[in-house]
Amino acid sequence: MAAVTSRAPKPLAEAAIAQLEADGVATLIGTVVNPAGLTHAKTVPLRRMGAFADPGLGASPVWHVFAIDQAGIVFGDAINVVGDQRIRIDLSALRILSDGLAWAPGAFFNQDGSSDPYCSRGVLSRVEERLSSAGIATVVGHEMEFVLVGPDGGALPSHLWAQYGLAGVLEFEGFVRDVIDAATGSGVAIEQFHPEYGVNQFEISLSPQSPVAAADQLVLTRIIIGRVARRYGLRVSLSPVPFAGSVGSGSHQHFSMTKDDEPVFSGGLGVGGMTAEGESAVAGVLAGLPEAQGILCGSILSGLRLQPGHWSGAYVCWGTENREAAVRFLIGGPSNPRGANVEVKVIDPSANPYFASAAILGLALDGIERKLPLPPETTVDPADLTDDQRKQAGIKLLASSQGEALDKLDQSSLLRSILGDEPVDAVVAVRRYEQENFADLSPDELAEKFRLAWSV
Repeated sequence: MAAVTSRAPKPLAEAAIAQLEADGVATLIGTVVNPAGLTHAKTVPLRRMGAFADPGLGASPVWHVFAIDQAGIVFGDAINVVGDQRIRIDLSALRILSDGLAWAPGAFFNQDGSSDPYCSRGVLSRVEERLSSAGIATVVGHEMEFVLVGPDGGALPSHLWAQYGLAGVLEFEGFVRDVIDAATGSGVAIEQFHPEYGVNQFEISLSPQSPVAAADQLVLTRIIIGRVARRYGLRVSLSPVPFAGSVGSGSHQHFSMTKDDEPVFSGGLGVGGMTAEGESAVAGVLAGLPEAQGILCGSILSGLRLQPGHWSGAYVCWGTENREAAVRFLIGGPSNPRGANVEVKVIDPSANPYFASAAILGLALDGIERKLPLPPETTVDPADLTDDQRKQAGIKLLASSQGEALDKLDQSSLLRSILGDEPVDAVVAVRRYEQENFADLSPDELAEKFRLAWSV
């Protein structure tokens, strides 16, 4: 999959239509993801594919501020009832689904053809270009956790379920098989698919790709599992906390970098074999995490997941293979043939994956540019340390309240320089809407109300 393209040559579109018709495709879905993490779509007959790519289909700017309660729109001075934009699909990233459907990721453009600053795919594309200009090539690998529920969002039986148990695969073997088959048919590279710790919870790990392509692949995989689940009378919950008091779901991101074709996380003289630039990249992510929390895990439900002892990375620290650290370093070697990489554990499914990748990679680049020193490694569960030990090591918990996380994001000149003022303002707006309208609900009520909010 390629980065955002603003124009699609007409002959290419016509040739692609002919080939897709020969493959049985009749309908095309184009998607965008908004600041609240909601996946929106427009659908056209295949013969309209060229128009969908250029000049694009009209959409109101309020798409950027739809809220997760299925009704809310956060109007403001910058976004209101006035104006129109164009959603253009990227034909180079088009994939065939099944049953006559094809899909392509979309991006927002203004009426004059310029890229819309609110567009998350455009933001990530610009961060990817900044990295490239600095001589840095980056790949991102997404992990996605989700919970299978009934069509009304209700809990499914779990009499045979065990953490990572074979029974989970066999109980849903048709679903597992069909997801893998559908993914393969659509060009999605699944690296592993297994039952997780939570009841009726699964995790899929996707192959690493360039940042925009990796985020596209994640969106496509969500579509695939949603479609397959429906065939079995099920739904997929992408909530950070589908059921209060139970295990939450993460959407971790791994990334690796090379500078001038040399890896920065291995082959060096630093900790774990990192180069000086690799250490600075990790330091940059750590330094910016508190301000980026509103982007990575800022929903009304995210705080219920982000707790010590939940392997969610609640503590701002890093460690080699430390699953309680917010940033986990994985060394290269025979057991990790893709090489050393960094995992950011705090990201959850309520985040816009394009914005999340842009924030993480932008922070890493900032660390490299400023040559930030790497803090000491945390080699134990941070919760096992005393308060004084954590203070001496500089280990802090991420914000426990949504309001505090949003205040830090809103005031962050660093995140605004990475993402732009418009994306930060939009994320803060839709998340503050959640806080203002639903903060008085109990954890059980929140989980029940928003269990399917991010589902597709």
